Amino acid sequence: MKQNKKIAITHYISIRFSAIIFIMAAIMILFISYFSNKTIYFDIRRQIRKETHYDFLNIDVRNGKILVNKNFIFEEDHVQKIILDSQGVFFRGHYPDKKLKNIPVNQWHFQKVKCSSDYYYIYDRPYLKKDTITNKRVLVIVRNIGKASDFDSQYKTMKYISYTFTFVIAFIGFLLIGIVSSRLTIPMKKIKDTADKIGTDGDLAKRIEYTTPFKELDAMIQANNRMMDRLEDLFQQQQQFTSDVAHELRTPSAIVSAECQYLKKYGKNIDDYTESLTVIERQNTKTTEIISQLLQLSRLEQGRIKDDFEYSNFKTLIESVCDMEPLQFKKQITIYSNLDDISIYMNVGLMAIAVKNIINNAMKYSKNKSSIKLKLWKEKDYVFFEVKDYGCGMSEETKKHIYDRFYRADKSRNTEGFGLGLSLVHKIIELHKGTIRVQSELGVGSIFTLSLPSDKSSQ
Repeated sequence: MKQNKKIAITHYISIRFSAIIFIMAAIMILFISYFSNKTIYFDIRRQIRKETHYDFLNIDVRNGKILVNKNFIFEEDHVQKIILDSQGVFFRGHYPDKKLKNIPVNQWHFQKVKCSSDYYYIYDRPYLKKDTITNKRVLVIVRNIGKASDFDSQYKTMKYISYTFTFVIAFIGFLLIGIVSSRLTIPMKKIKDTADKIGTDGDLAKRIEYTTPFKELDAMIQANNRMMDRLEDLFQQQQQFTSDVAHELRTPSAIVSAECQYLKKYGKNIDDYTESLTVIERQNTKTTEIISQLLQLSRLEQGRIKDDFEYSNFKTLIESVCDMEPLQFKKQITIYSNLDDISIYMNVGLMAIAVKNIINNAMKYSKNKSSIKLKLWKEKDYVFFEVKDYGCGMSEETKKHIYDRFYRADKSRNTEGFGLGLSLVHKIIELHKGTIRVQSELGVGSIFTLSLPSDKSSQ
């Protein structure tokens, strides 16, 4: 499969955001250009119209003749005024270009016309003046002419300032992008360097200790450190597991080897061989049991156990396990049971292993001729199975590790078993979407409580 070319995150951020700023700057320039032209045209019209607002006060008509007062201003703020009679014939004023005389009168309308090589704005404003002699109304037209270049020069300066301001803002934006991308990638580089160092040195105890201004990066660092905590814990467990497996298998292997050497050297009759073979068989059985439980745990952890679930009577399963428990008779332990008749959706074979290990564990740590109590009941959609013993109990430190493989509170390993039973129980209960809870006190005893969904829909 073809892989896309990888680029630095600094370049990725810079290119993307620079493109965004460039597009925004282009849009702003177009916006300024369009609306400034509209605004310029509107302001010029308003200015020229304003200039003609009071012109009628300085124009009179007497006996059909147009009289212009001396206060009439023919040129002001780049606007030249020409007075025309009712027929549009020039009466007084000065055209900036003689060819403008040929432009027909268009009353009240604002025109932009080209004359020679220049553009001009023209506004013809009509006035009806009353003849002071004849009392007739006479039309007088004041033509206002402004050269476009005279007005544009004023507004273009403002337009160019706006363009410059846009470019300055865009340039500042590009600088800020560089700064932000650097601030983002510097901590990421430090995180990467630390992670590389952990990988190169193999020091799983090392952690990334770096505070960034970004919540997401801090969260990523914390998640990475949690992952390293988990990896370190798993690595230590793996080392402990390897050590424990070697220890558990070395003992029966050494015993078998010793018996074989003994037979070679001292075996003389059938009794010697029978006795040694009995020892070898017992050690082989122990080895097989360890391997079997390890395989069962491995299958459970890898999800390779077949989902052979069915509705079955939980009370009957518990009673059958108790009937076949050899420690009950060996240690003369009395079982008090209060079991409701309940059926649940379960894998019968696995649940039998879990129940057997819980009960066996209670008997194992109970004194001879003592008792244990079993209770089974249902609350809403869950079934609870409780095993209570009056044995040696456990410390808080021991309770933290009881589900670890090969863990035994008795460090001398004089206690029967391999330390795999509760690990197996924990995985089986997890498979059934249930929970296991333990209460214990040194010298008082322990209570193990299994909580299991009663039907298929809860799983």
